[in-house]
Amino acid sequence: MKPGVYVHIPFCEQRCYYCAFTVAVSPQHAHEPYVRHVIREIQLSQFSQQPETIFFGGGTPSIIDGAWIQKIVEMFPKGAEEISLEANPGTLDGAKLEHYATAGINRISLGVQSFDDDDLKNAGRLHGSAEIFRDIESLRKYGFNNINIDLISGLPHQQLNIWRRNLAILEQIRPEHVSIYMLDVEDRSVWGKSASDVSDDLSTKFYMEAVERLSKAGYVHYEISNWALPGFECRHNLKYWTGVPYRGFGISAHSFSKSAGLTFKRFWNTTSLSEYRDMLDADRLPIAGEEELTREMRLDEAFLIGLRRTSGFDIWSVAAELGIEYPREWFDRICKLEDAGWIQFDGIFLRLTAKGRLLANAVTEELLWPTLVSTSAAIP
Repeated sequence: MKPGVYVHIPFCEQRCYYCAFTVAVSPQHAHEPYVRHVIREIQLSQFSQQPETIFFGGGTPSIIDGAWIQKIVEMFPKGAEEISLEANPGTLDGAKLEHYATAGINRISLGVQSFDDDDLKNAGRLHGSAEIFRDIESLRKYGFNNINIDLISGLPHQQLNIWRRNLAILEQIRPEHVSIYMLDVEDRSVWGKSASDVSDDLSTKFYMEAVERLSKAGYVHYEISNWALPGFECRHNLKYWTGVPYRGFGISAHSFSKSAGLTFKRFWNTTSLSEYRDMLDADRLPIAGEEELTREMRLDEAFLIGLRRTSGFDIWSVAAELGIEYPREWFDRICKLEDAGWIQFDGIFLRLTAKGRLLANAVTEELLWPTLVSTSAAIP
């Protein structure tokens, strides 16, 4: 399969209270030099493969001039079948949308988070509901027919009636794709650093209600946090979830490659803007580290990403690829988890149940510990 390309644009107008990503609250004059360095990185990488997908993430890619986004896309002369860009409501205008359309961007992921103004204020968002509806209208006007809406469930003080209203609005505006993330307060975020008491008691109920209502509305629940109308699954993210190689450009971007000799390697760029700039000015790729994936690491990832997909994964294909056999005791564990209602196993495909998806990490850890590679016999 053709690889994917990820481009990180770190700039934001401000850091949201829940955010722990690599972002930079920088003045507008910092945008152009950064883009020029991204272009230089692409040139130095000698990346010559035809990507199937390109994804602009951040940060907030939509706060920089649309012409700079277009110049980055032009570094891949044949474009890509799916080109996605993350945008915040209130940062789009006609000029940017014209550049996006000219560049071949055909999928916009709008960071709505909630349609309720109080929710947005509590989360430290700069936009309000008016900007959300205005931008959705503009996107449709400019011909964008593949829109994703991001929502967060379990924001502080969020009430069930407000969450239900969020879902009702989704049903009304009917975006092609929906991503719903249960609030997870990380130490690096403002809430994490201030030890805010952010309750997630209702988050599970919110999530389960979304599962039920989006299904009735015709959306396919294809990954723990993602729903799509048929044919509108995010092709770029599916590469992450199916082990397809991808190349990342920009500060903190990660890459994954496979060689003909079945060597799997991951490498990543520096998280320092100044170091990123200095290394590229010296004609050096801004790679901060790399690792070759061991058989154990590949097994862990096969389960971690395989169980995120609602279709699950073929455990026997994984065993054949890695040259392992599952010990008999492991199947006893499978039976116990199945009896508890956490997983489903039909003899080939292993998948999480709706209940299991709420505790995906814990269930996956239970399936992998003790480490399967160390407790299984190698296939001769």
